[in-house]
Amino acid sequence: MADTNNPDFSDVQGGSSSTAPASGGRTVTVKAGDSLSRIAKRELGNAAKWPAIFDANRDKIKDPDLIHPGQILTLPPDA
Repeated sequence: MADTNNPDFSDVQGGSSSTAPASGGRTVTVKAGDSLSRIAKRELGNAAKWPAIFDANRDKIKDPDLIHPGQILTLPPDA
């Protein structure tokens, strides 16, 4: 006789409910006065790595000179 008091999860498949970016990379929130090169210097240790941040966020940034406070940008995992 089956125990009807316990839920049956035998057909549940694994998955993830994480809200982290799919790439698993870190994120940074743009602050007033930030530029991609300033973020690259602060977060990646080299201002010249700003194109990597731009490339990782092309879906959010159309012009690398136009970022806005409050935007959440993904940092590239290999920069």
